[in-house]
Amino acid sequence: MVGDIAQIPHGAVRPEDVQASFCEVLVDEWIAQGVTYAALAPGSRSTPLALALMRAQERVESFIVDVFHDERSAAFAALGAGLASGRASIVLCTSGTAAAHLHAAIIEADRSAVPMIVCTADRPAELRDVGAPQTIDQTKLYGDSVRWFHDPGVPVLEAASTWRSLAARSSWSTQGAHAGPVHLNLPFREPLVGTPIFELLKDALDQSDVHNQSDVHNQSDAHDAEHQIRDERLRENWRGQTVLGVEDLERLSHRISSRQGVIVAGRGCGDPRKVDGLARALGWPVFAEPRAGCGAGTRTILHFDALVRVHSLVDALDPEIVLRLGEPPSSKMLAQWVTSRATQQIHVDESGQKFDPDHRLSLRLEVDIDPFLDALTDIVTPVPEATWWSKWYESDLEVRALLEEFETSASSWSALTATRAVARVLPAGSHLVLSSSMPIRDVEWFAGDCSKLHVHANRGVNGIDGVIATAIGVARASGRTTYVLLGDVAAIHDASTLLSLAGRDLDVRVIVINNDGGSIFHHLPQATSVDARTFESIYGTPHGLDFARLGAALDMPSFSITGSDDDLAGALLSTGPSLIHIRTDRDGDLQAHRTVQQMIAERLHEVE
Repeated sequence: MVGDIAQIPHGAVRPEDVQASFCEVLVDEWIAQGVTYAALAPGSRSTPLALALMRAQERVESFIVDVFHDERSAAFAALGAGLASGRASIVLCTSGTAAAHLHAAIIEADRSAVPMIVCTADRPAELRDVGAPQTIDQTKLYGDSVRWFHDPGVPVLEAASTWRSLAARSSWSTQGAHAGPVHLNLPFREPLVGTPIFELLKDALDQSDVHNQSDVHNQSDAHDAEHQIRDERLRENWRGQTVLGVEDLERLSHRISSRQGVIVAGRGCGDPRKVDGLARALGWPVFAEPRAGCGAGTRTILHFDALVRVHSLVDALDPEIVLRLGEPPSSKMLAQWVTSRATQQIHVDESGQKFDPDHRLSLRLEVDIDPFLDALTDIVTPVPEATWWSKWYESDLEVRALLEEFETSASSWSALTATRAVARVLPAGSHLVLSSSMPIRDVEWFAGDCSKLHVHANRGVNGIDGVIATAIGVARASGRTTYVLLGDVAAIHDASTLLSLAGRDLDVRVIVINNDGGSIFHHLPQATSVDARTFESIYGTPHGLDFARLGAALDMPSFSITGSDDDLAGALLSTGPSLIHIRTDRDGDLQAHRTVQQMIAERLHEVE
């Protein structure tokens, strides 16, 4: 290496050039590993890697870099891209408190098994613990939320042979059965702007007389040096499937066959057709949330949350087995119903995440779900009582009809009817990102079959921050029109991202249901146990913001919808970033929920 670099003019190999080369190699290997998206926030210390990312965007058509005004938005955009694509995306920030702003998205990526390469720039060792500005302890800053942490130190040429391996391992560590984020803490010394060494080699050759024999030797040395630094050998990471053995499958089949059971399907449940096939083989209903994509299944119960609230119904339909596939739905009532029964719970998941908040899990299986579903379907036998599934299905049909009646008779939109309208009007194949407050609950409870859409939500830790930023990442990764349905408080959380969205060539359309505050708290015990003034102050949190005016201030097409499918469909015709504002009333939204549930209880009691 030293002899090769000697071909560069004296003094041309500077520390900043080594740093630039290091970053160039990292980015090149990440792209070779399939990374197509990076989100970064402005900063000085992150300059070497930021410039390498921007250079890669210029030379690689499929690689996209988005710059955000704040680190939190950048992190959630990277999360959204990973959520939609299943591939790792990069998020980069500068040193200091900037790194702390990534933490919420990293926790979500951990809990939802979303691949992400988190890069925090840092000061070199001599500037740590001495009061240097914008310097904190970034070592293992995110704790157990990351799959791997590494700090390689300030790049040195002697370690060049390790650079590409470092990049490959960081990508591999985000993937597989235990997918999730990794953290690279990257210290850089000033000056921060350099030139990759192989570019310097080429410049040196261009300045020499290429007609004599020594220059042929120089060219060969330069070529060798470039390959030593780039080290472009193929690096692959092969993973096999995790499957149950024949004996274990037979034991499981014996455990669940010919018994009354329910399949609960969430994100990560596997191929919806295979879920439906297993349900038919068992004679069981499927309680599927929108992210599962199972809404069109022949055994899917669309309004399970409403059904499990009707005591007379569920007392007569008591399952012996609950087979949970993937992540749990948002329905608290479903979780309470399952817990209240003397029911065996079996959870099947690929990611290794544990979902057992009630400590009632009987069996946990960490396997690749699709081959598991195929193998189990072939050997189970159905429940003898053919009416087990049909009773659930007939009750679900009653709820579907009742919701249509309620929607037709409503004089104005509530959050409930607005949510149903959004799910109905959105074109097939679109991506829909839901806020993890009331929107995902209203879609899960009342919207019906959403299988025509690709539905996403940050349900790992159920936070409401970063929803619009997540949608930007989803749109980048999918290349499809992406809609965001969120409440007003969640939209306020992401107001800075609205500014970033307005200037992008992205077809992301933000739908805000504005009832001037936090409506979810009206469904919680605080609504009746805290005096009205205090409740409104710390839970209701009215703000008086007009989101249509906010969109106009950002030069973003904005629409106010009062309660018409035609008006909503018309607003959605505007391509590119847009803001659609639907105003409802918190008390009216709460009353709509209560009225519908009362109607359901009365209707199903009459049916019995």
